[in-house]
Order: sequence, then structure tokens, then C-alpha cells
Amino acid sequence: MSQILSQIYSFDIFDTLLTRLVSEPTEIFRICGDRALHFGWINFTAETFQEVRINAERRSRLFYEAGEVTLDEIYREVANTLEIPAETIQKLKQLELDVEAEYLVAVPQARPLLEQARRSHPHVLFLSDMYLPEAFLEERLRQHGFWQTGDRLYVSCQYRKSKGSGDLFLKAIADRQLRPQELTHIGNSWQPDVAKPRELGIKAIHFDNANPNRYESILQANARSTNGITSLLAGLSRYTRLSREPKTSKEAIIGDIAASVAAPILTAYTIWILQQAKARQLARIYFLARDGEILLQIAQELAPKIYPEVELRYLYVSRQALRMPGLTKIDKAFWEWMFDDTDIFSINSLLARMCLDRSTAEGIFTALGYPFELWQKNLSAQERITLRTKLEKHEPLQELVLQIAAQKREVLKAYLYQEKMLDGQAFGLVDVGWRGSLQISLENAFALFGTRNPVGFYFALDKPSGGLKHRGEAIAFFFNLNHAVGLRNDIDYRYVSAMEVFCAGCEGTTLDYVLQADGSVVPLLKHPHNQPALTWGLEFFQQSVMAFVRHLVERSPTDLIFLSSPKLWREALDRLFLTFNDTPTQQEAEAFTDCPFFDDPNELYHFYWAMPFRVVDVFKYAIALSAGFTVHRNAWYEASLLVSSPLVKAYLPIAIAQRKILKRCKKLVMSLKNTK
Repeated sequence: MSQILSQIYSFDIFDTLLTRLVSEPTEIFRICGDRALHFGWINFTAETFQEVRINAERRSRLFYEAGEVTLDEIYREVANTLEIPAETIQKLKQLELDVEAEYLVAVPQARPLLEQARRSHPHVLFLSDMYLPEAFLEERLRQHGFWQTGDRLYVSCQYRKSKGSGDLFLKAIADRQLRPQELTHIGNSWQPDVAKPRELGIKAIHFDNANPNRYESILQANARSTNGITSLLAGLSRYTRLSREPKTSKEAIIGDIAASVAAPILTAYTIWILQQAKARQLARIYFLARDGEILLQIAQELAPKIYPEVELRYLYVSRQALRMPGLTKIDKAFWEWMFDDTDIFSINSLLARMCLDRSTAEGIFTALGYPFELWQKNLSAQERITLRTKLEKHEPLQELVLQIAAQKREVLKAYLYQEKMLDGQAFGLVDVGWRGSLQISLENAFALFGTRNPVGFYFALDKPSGGLKHRGEAIAFFFNLNHAVGLRNDIDYRYVSAMEVFCAGCEGTTLDYVLQADGSVVPLLKHPHNQPALTWGLEFFQQSVMAFVRHLVERSPTDLIFLSSPKLWREALDRLFLTFNDTPTQQEAEAFTDCPFFDDPNELYHFYWAMPFRVVDVFKYAIALSAGFTVHRNAWYEASLLVSSPLVKAYLPIAIAQRKILKRCKKLVMSLKNTK
């Protein structure tokens, strides 16, 4: 706004001062069609009415000067097409005005612009290339606090002149007896709001904050296949990001991704959970820590619209806290859990999983050839196999582990009883994914405690490891490899890492449960706060997601979104996510360079989601000394590449090509050996 001088200002209206809760203006016509069908005014689909309304406007423009038409003239063409009573046409026209008024919201970031403009001159001009009546537009501006007595409104349909042609600007200048350089125009569209006025000698400021971003455009592009719901999601995403007030450029990026990518995905998933819980008449839904933290908050906002009778609870759990109490025998699944592949695996991390302290374990491991000074060493793949082989034969250690498991099982039982999970009522569990191991651990405990099994609600589900199976029902939103249904036929690790980030919690992970003197049980957390995530910006991320959800609940003019199955939106949400994951911008990649990613179940260490590739790792990959070049297995590849050094970016394609050549040479050598 440094360009603003002491002169008069004009403002565009739509997507500058006011914007719709749907991202595409013609979606208003589909909504009108849907309501008209419900009222019995038409006997064809909402989509057909939308096409009729679009075509009527296009045809009516052929008959009037400069192609500028009024709403009355458009509906005259609608009447000619539909040949229905004039009374019904009047109802349809009024319905469009009502829906427009219902769906219009103010652009918060435009208010400071208008206030500063009024400090230069108390009265401003409003110019709009629009078919809606002048009185209607003035009322909307007044309703949202933009209009003051003395302001002037110029609407193209009234004067048969437009901003796009420039003659609407000339009309305003003539009326106000201004020279072109005495007017500054502010608007969102480049050609009619910036290029054309500048061509006329009028100063112009491009204010495009309310234009859809690339994610909102993807949602809008899928509106037809989702009955317009993704258009509403796009509009709510836009309104959310416009309403937030980030303090830094990084916070702005975090907020935009939260509102435009994470919020639509998490909201769809949570709507599905509540719908499925209602269909099964579950008494309670337990959201498992920590993935369930943000999902519980979303559900608390949505449940009154979908399933108000359900009780929503948060359960402090983790793989570490549940697996030991659920352990009743040492089997293959136990050893796969103990040696679950992580980037860093040491004796210390193994002992943390076994819940063994140094005094108990030192004698056992020293006798096996692992003195205390080796406990911090990151074991190689072969060293892990060797250690596992030794431990699988060590019966005293296994008996000790089972004793510890039995002790912890009693405390877990008290905690679950306290949380009403053992009262026999039907309940569900919410965990993002990916193999349902927490549900299996709880079901092992339930088998001993004598209570019913839960329904597990997952974003996506892979087959459990170790040959285990769920005793209760386990269903998934995005894909379920156990049932061979959904949008993937194999685990998609892009979603695995992203959903872990989107659903990060503000508290530390749950390590254990502590029985208090009064008989109550409290969870023992690794840390009271997830400080690495909070330092990155998790709080602002969560606030942006929740702002989206509250706008959906408070401002969505229809309950249709809560009634239709969110699984119908999955293709659109998938395109949305893949655009974010596969083609991040430089600014987006940089915003996630300090976003923590926890790989170890006890959080003994953490990496970052977008970590620059290192030259040494790329070189080792090129000469086949390592299987990959990412710093850790859950790294966001595309973002990590963007934030890598110019040297790495230049060398990486060469390294990949070199690795391919080495593989071909190896195959050729093996082939020659086999022919001898």
C-alpha cells in the first residue's frame, strides 16, 4: 500500500472485498438447482439447471450492448428455455439472490486496504463486471461493513460498460470529474483490474489474495464428480487462509498447507469415522494418542452435526505402552516388534522396547558379548540379525520379559477400566494406520480382561506383520489391503509420512502408566510437550486446521457435506495430496526443514521431514555402497531435493544414472557366469 497517495480509490468487489464459500461462481447455480429440485420447482437434476443457467447467460449476452446483461435478462432466457410459469421463474431468480447472499463472506485482508484508502479520501468507488442488481450489491457491501454514505457503485450491467473494455472506468472518472492519474484501482483480476486501468493512465494495485491457490483449484476441478462438495471445501480453504494472521512467511506457508491440504483430508476422514460409528451405533469412540489429538478436536466440532449421541474420548497409548502389557507369549510377532527396522537401532533402544533397565540387563547382554560401552552403537543390518538370533535362544531373558509384561498388564487394566473401555459397551478406536498394531495389542489385553473387541477406524490399512490378525473389525477410509479395496494396492509411504506430520500431537509420546495411591492411573509421557514440533509451528498448523473445521460447521449453508459419503471425494483428495507431495514449491519445502519426524517408538531420536541430501550419501549410492541417499527412510524426497545444495542437485542425476549402469553391468556379469 506504499503506492497509495492522496487521491480517490476504486475497488473491485468479487474476490477482492467479498468472496464466495465456493471457489467457482457457477457452483452457485448448481446449489440453486439442488434447492429448486427439493422445492419441487423443477423436475430435472441440479447439474442440468446449472447448465441451463450458464447457457442462458451466454446467449443473453448476444443481444445487448457490450455483452453486459442483467439478472432479469438472463432469467428471461431461462424462461425461454424451460417454458415454465413466470411465477416459478421469479422464484428461481430470487433463489439465486438468496443463495448468493448466503454464500458471500468478506475478505478480511481487504479491510486494511479500504481503511487506508479512506484516509486519503472519505469516499471510495466500487466497480464490478457483474449481472447482479446494483441494490443487491450495495446491500452486501453494507452488510459486511464496506459501504459508507457517499460511496458510489458502478455495475457493468446497469451501464452496459465494463472494466474489461475500460469504459466503466471512463464512466466513473467522468462522473467524478477526475483525471485518470487521480484514481487508483484495486482488484484481483490482472486484465480488467490492473492491465486495462494502467492502459488508461489509472494507477492499479493487484490484490489477488482471494484468488484460489493451486490446491483450491484442484478441489474445484473435481466439483462435478463430488456433487459440488469439493467446491465448498475449496471455498472454505480459501476463507480459512484469508482469515488467519501469520506472523512470519514460514507461518503463512504452514497455515496455507494446513488449510488447503491437511484440513480437507483430515475432515473427510473424520466425517467418515463419525458416519461409520453412527451406522454401528457405537457408544464411544476412542482417539488414540498422539495421532488422535487433532482428529478428536475435529470430531468434537463435527459430531453434533453427524452423531451427537456418541461419547468422544482420548486414550493415552503408544506402541511401547501397549505392546508389553498385551504380551502373553514370545513369538515371531514379538521379535519383529523388538527388531522393527528403524534408521537407528542400538542395544539401548532395544532395552527401552523390552522395558529393561541397565541393572537388570547388563549381566545378560555382557555374557552375550555386548558390554555396556557398546549399547549406544547403531547396529548394522547384519549385527541386528546376529543379536536377534542370540536372544531368540535366551530363555531366561524371555521369561523376564513375560514377567514384566504381566506386571504392566495389571496397570493397563486399571487404566482401561478407568477410561470405561471395559464396561461392555460397543466402542471404536481411531488410529491413522498402518498395520493396526495398537488395536491388536489392545485386543490381546481384552482377551485376558474379558471384554468386547472394538471397531478400528483407520485412514489406511496394511496387513499386520508377524501373521497376526485383528479380532475385532478393522476398516479404513483410503485403502485397506486386508480386504483388497481402496485407492492403492500397496502401502503408499508418501501418505505414511505425511499423515504422521499432519496428525502430530502437542504432547510427548506415552511410555507407560503409573498407578497412583488413590487407585487412579496416569500416563507417563516421554516429555510434557512435543517441543520439536511446537518449535517448528505445530500449534499454528493445528489452529489453521481447526479454523477450517469451524468455518465448515458455522458457515456451511447446507448439511449435504455431512450426509454424503466422504469416500466419494477420495480421488479429488488424492490429487490434492499428490500435488503437494510430488511438486512442492521452494517455500513449502523450506517450511518443513525443521518439522520433526520420530522414527523410534521411544523417541530416542528424531529426524526432520525435509532434510537436504548430503553429497557423501549420494556418492555412496552412486557406487553401490548404500541402498539410498535420503538421510532417513521417512524423508520427504521431493522437498529434501529442493532444499539440497546446488552441488547435490547437479550431481544427483549423474549418480542415479551411474547406479543404473552398475546394476546393468552386474546383471551382465551374472548372465555371463550362468552361461559358462
